[in-house]
Amino acid sequence: MGFTQSIVLGSCSFLLGMVFVCQVVDIPLLYMPVTDEAIQNAYTFYEIWWESPGAVKALFHVALGLPLIALLIKLHKWNESAMFFDGSCIAMHVATIILYLTVHIQSLRTFLPESTTLTTYSILPTPPPREIPPTESEKVEAVRVLSAANALVGLLTLGVIGMQIGQEYARRQEEKEQREIDRKIAVETETKKDQ
Repeated sequence: MGFTQSIVLGSCSFLLGMVFVCQVVDIPLLYMPVTDEAIQNAYTFYEIWWESPGAVKALFHVALGLPLIALLIKLHKWNESAMFFDGSCIAMHVATIILYLTVHIQSLRTFLPESTTLTTYSILPTPPPREIPPTESEKVEAVRVLSAANALVGLLTLGVIGMQIGQEYARRQEEKEQREIDRKIAVETETKKDQ
């Protein structure tokens, strides 16, 4: 296993762990009858992340961006394994990033007030101010959509991890088969020399 593959697996495992932590509030919103307590728990939980210091957000963004960079480096080999395994991983990880930018950020902006955390940078443009504040039903829908997006991110991240494990397994199998072929050729060559 190479360094870039370790980066992909480590970062994706971190993201999967974050999704797993979010399931504490997501499961009551997705798989059980929705209660006011479940909604309030979700608002409180996600507000903690929304109001986290800039360093926490930066760590998350680095963990989100590193796998894409590492996968593009791995794809540069341009062999069959890279095209199939790494290409599929890039597609899944880009889908994860698109979900984050289009669903997560917009949902958080819908059901949470503007963040009071001051940071010196932001990779996202500030949203235009809403003319009409969101209704309670819009907030509930936004938090449920966010929960569903977390489930999709978890599946996509599992897909990336599975494809990386599959790539390593295929590489080891190929090496094993090649050693077996080389051994057979060596035995045949020795047999011909003895005759």
